[in-house]
Parts: sequence; C-alpha cells; structure tokens
Amino acid sequence: MNKAIIVSLAILSLSASTALAKTHHAKKPAATAATSTPAPMMPFATVSSADKEMYMRNKRESGVK
Repeated sequence: MNKAIIVSLAILSLSASTALAKTHHAKKPAATAATSTPAPMMPFATVSSADKEMYMRNKRESGVK
C-alpha cells in the first residue's frame, strides 16, 4: 500500500513539473529581443581622474589600506 502511494506521488510530481516547465518557457518574448538593438558597451579602462581620486579618498576614510 505504501509503495503504491509513493509511486503515485512520484508520477504526479513528475507530470506537474513538466507541465510547469512548458508554461514557463512560453512566456519569453522572442519578438522584442529580435527588434531591439543592444546598447553600446563602455570600455572598462575608461575611468576619469576624478573617479580615481574619489575612490582613493573613500578607501582612506574607510580605513582600507
């Protein structure tokens, strides 16, 4: 009796997880991704001298060496 209950719960959980997985993938908007253009990326090496000064000042004030 216990084995039949465990097997039926396992089958029910597998069928429910596949049904939820199918509805989750259906929500992706494919049309907006194809029409939008990606934003240009800013290079990582572009840091102004004012940013560097503020970074060093914040490090000094916080006590980090």
